[in-house]
Amino acid sequence: MRGPAEKELDPAVSTLFVSAIHEELSRYDGQRVGEPRPCPNCGSDERRKNGYQNAPKTVARLVTIDGIADVGARIQQYECTACGRSYQGDLSELFYDGCDYAKPVVDCCRFHAREHTPTACERLLRRRYGLQVHRDTVARYADRFDDDREWHAIDIAGYTYSLDFLSFLFGEGDGDEPAFVIRRSRAIW
Repeated sequence: MRGPAEKELDPAVSTLFVSAIHEELSRYDGQRVGEPRPCPNCGSDERRKNGYQNAPKTVARLVTIDGIADVGARIQQYECTACGRSYQGDLSELFYDGCDYAKPVVDCCRFHAREHTPTACERLLRRRYGLQVHRDTVARYADRFDDDREWHAIDIAGYTYSLDFLSFLFGEGDGDEPAFVIRRSRAIW
């Protein structure tokens, strides 16, 4: 059986841009997430910390010169002192429920899936953002979420990027009011 093909970035996209995305996503590597929440079994607020999940939850998979690098966050586990059930902390700030990747990566998939096929999205995410997301995962995200959301786009060097994704990484997380200033919709990186 043949292994996966070598993953390459688009030569027209600035390596500085991709490196900046990788650097911002790498901040989450090893970060501890999972705020306290009520027990999903009995609803009790009485709990104690119970270590971390063995395997980190994937925030993103980065395409690097050395291959694919996983960025993972450590998930805080809690144990309910009322019923004894062990459960994860609240991950809703960084992850959608039941998704393999963090919110900014999922939203980026959804943004591009509006106008491209899942296969084209996989290639586009790899070449423009330096992210590896399988085409079946892109298709699942596109089918799962209702796309009535208003998306914000920005054109950089002839390519359309998700302003929501960039705002999450480099701003305050709001595509309507990004913390960085963009004077017009076309920019050169």
